[in-house]
Amino acid sequence: KDRLYVGNLHPTVDEYTLLQVFSRFGKVTKLDFLFHKTGLLKGKPRGYAFVEYGNKEDALKALTKAHEKPLRGRTLVVTFAHQAPLDQYGGSGMSSSKTRKTLMETGRPTTLSMLKTGPTRRHEGKTGDKIAMMEAKLRQMESTN
Repeated sequence: KDRLYVGNLHPTVDEYTLLQVFSRFGKVTKLDFLFHKTGLLKGKPRGYAFVEYGNKEDALKALTKAHEKPLRGRTLVVTFAHQAPLDQYGGSGMSSSKTRKTLMETGRPTTLSMLKTGPTRRHEGKTGDKIAMMEAKLRQMESTN
């Protein structure tokens, strides 16, 4: 109960800024500021962090005073860490149903929907052929070594 989730952070907010803001409410004992590990955004902030206080009272004070307050043009989302949003990026504070586009909106199936329905007839032959070609190439490479 002394660990807080802080979401919807502007990309320019860094660890120092968060410490400045959240130290006003009590002694911050730990700050987990998360960054993207892979992909195009590697090394960039994920848009959320976890702040831990030495006691529950300070955490509660930070939660009540910082939640829905602006920081660099964005409204902070502050909750207890065990209540953190399950949104993939963690930064929006909105429910995932509001942020994800459905098949109807984009006109294209999502990766998840394709995985759930399995391979479609038009792709089965192509995929099978590609796999066979890759296996043949691997066997050829193994035999030359």
